[in-house]
Amino acid sequence: MNPARADVRDLAERLVDATRDDDVDSLATLLASLVGRHAPRTELYEPVLAEFVAAVVRSLRQRVGDEGVNDANDTDGADSAERVFTVDLVDAEDNPAAVDEIDPALRAVLRAVLAQLNDDVADARFQLSLVGADPEPLSRLDALWHVLLWSMVLEGPPGGARPDLG
Repeated sequence: MNPARADVRDLAERLVDATRDDDVDSLATLLASLVGRHAPRTELYEPVLAEFVAAVVRSLRQRVGDEGVNDANDTDGADSAERVFTVDLVDAEDNPAAVDEIDPALRAVLRAVLAQLNDDVADARFQLSLVGADPEPLSRLDALWHVLLWSMVLEGPPGGARPDLG
């Protein structure tokens, strides 16, 4: 069954609203409906995850554009087709962290964001399928929670704009 786009967007918006409003009861109910082994809306997990990944990617692309990349003052000569997005991982003390130290589901979400930033849609889909196939509900929950928070943080201060969910 292919979930309706409106259902995916509605659920993503409800997750954002519950998070922004600190509505722990609603948030717990929504998350449990997606990630439990016998959750009633598991078919929406990957599409909702993809919705938040896309929101993160849009925000990051907008930030790159806002910082003047490829403007008249750009001296490196790279155009968007030559640009490659990467990440530096650090721990809570700002020390370098190895990617293999990250939970596999969270690592796959990060790789999905990078793949989409680098215009590799097939790899982004593959990475999201790895998250969805993770047998541990808590790993899937952690991955969804992180990308939800990333989308909100990248949109600005609390109470500010809602993440651009497409």
